[in-house]
Amino acid sequence: MDIFATLGITARDFLWHTFNFLVLIGLLTYFLYRPISTMLEERTRRIEESLAAAERAQADVARADREREELLASTRREIGEMMAQAQSAAERIQSEARTNAQQEAQRIVETARQEAEAERAQAMAELRREVAGLAVMAAERVISRSLDDQAHRQLVDEFLNEQPAQAGRA
Repeated sequence: MDIFATLGITARDFLWHTFNFLVLIGLLTYFLYRPISTMLEERTRRIEESLAAAERAQADVARADREREELLASTRREIGEMMAQAQSAAERIQSEARTNAQQEAQRIVETARQEAEAERAQAMAELRREVAGLAVMAAERVISRSLDDQAHRQLVDEFLNEQPAQAGRA
């Protein structure tokens, strides 16, 4: 204890300082260390919870991204299918329209051909009637006049002159 005496410390002072130091350590532990360590533990817990929440949010975002990509891919497939169906329907409608137009054109051509044939037949019948009428008229005139050469010539000339006039009436 010579060292303590050299430093001017007595045993009573040493004990008193040691007691004060231990009381100070106790008080600091009770009022400062425990609240600070509790606060630090609480803060650590909150940080861990925040990190866990951030990881969950990140996982949710990744899952939402995957779902969005899947939905986008599904939508693209559906759009592709709809486009293919629309293209197919358009081609079918176009084909049907072309077929209908060809059938209509054939019907019109056939109708026109039948009408032309009917008009031709009608014209031929009318021409036959006119030729028969002209032949009858010519025969009437030939029979009604005398049959000398001069009368024949005059009858033919009259007949020919009357034909354009009768053609204009018909």
